[in-house]
Amino acid sequence: MPETQCICKDKEKNETMQTREIIENTEFQFQPITLDKKKLIESYTKPWGAECSDLSFTNMFIWGTDSKMEYAEKDHVLFIKLDFKRVPIYFWAPIPMRGADVNYGKAVYRAIGYMKKAGVEPTFRSVSSPFYEMMRKACPELFVLPTDIAWDYVYEREKLDTLSGKKLHAKRNHINKFRSLYPEYEYKKLEPSMIQDCMALYDQWKEEKEEDNAGLREERNSVLLALNNMEELGLVGGAIFVDDRLIAFTVGERLQPHMQLVHIEKADASFEGIYPMINQQYVKNECTEVTLVNREEDMGIEGMRQAKRAYHPVKMIEKYMFSIRDLSHIKGIWGWEE
Repeated sequence: MPETQCICKDKEKNETMQTREIIENTEFQFQPITLDKKKLIESYTKPWGAECSDLSFTNMFIWGTDSKMEYAEKDHVLFIKLDFKRVPIYFWAPIPMRGADVNYGKAVYRAIGYMKKAGVEPTFRSVSSPFYEMMRKACPELFVLPTDIAWDYVYEREKLDTLSGKKLHAKRNHINKFRSLYPEYEYKKLEPSMIQDCMALYDQWKEEKEEDNAGLREERNSVLLALNNMEELGLVGGAIFVDDRLIAFTVGERLQPHMQLVHIEKADASFEGIYPMINQQYVKNECTEVTLVNREEDMGIEGMRQAKRAYHPVKMIEKYMFSIRDLSHIKGIWGWEE
């Protein structure tokens, strides 16, 4: 009997390997992520109730231009492929249509096959709940590596509004300082007529940076794309004015019924306390119907990390990388050397 069980297991293993070889030869028809695809893509992402900022259509649209992000559908599964200059092609976790009968393991190995054929190390990145659990269950043989530099910071809306408690005492002081210096400030909901002033502020902010790299140039394009398509993307923004001059703006969206996602926040730092002020005013005025605010990741930038931790997040949206071999010994922001 033990020998028979062994033979059956070997046969099952061989059949599984043959199936995966067939899957690896599956072709995808990738398409650009354009505005007219919002309804389609969100029909996959929204029903899962995911709180990960990466799964916002806005993020895909404004950062995925020039074929940096594309999508494909296969057997009721949505695949998102990313191809940035500094990082080889990779995928996010496959997103099945909620309620559809899907073999999730097959979906994962279809993506692995595509990456192998493209000649890159097969990896799935920014994998968060519930897809993290789905991948672990369907493909336990894959290696998993936490990528904490990409974890989203999530805060209680009420805390960002009231800034109550000892932990946020410094933030209250910054806001009180701003109000004492600029008592005539105005907060206004962002309107299309303000876009030019927003971009002028962005350019000023960019010029004050020591480096002028491709990343900042790409960010400018993404900011402009978001501002020019706020209504279509369902974005809501706010701005602060002093003496009729726009000195800060921020833009966000309702990621889930209980959560607001903040995409963009820029300010003229010469106005003391302006960043805490725009943060608090946006939450107070535009986030009254949610309980949580997601302010995205820190990208491993130390200054940004300190600033986000100073607000004491109530939780982090954890993200992981899945791979077919152990990449934990390879250094780099994405799990290997850039």
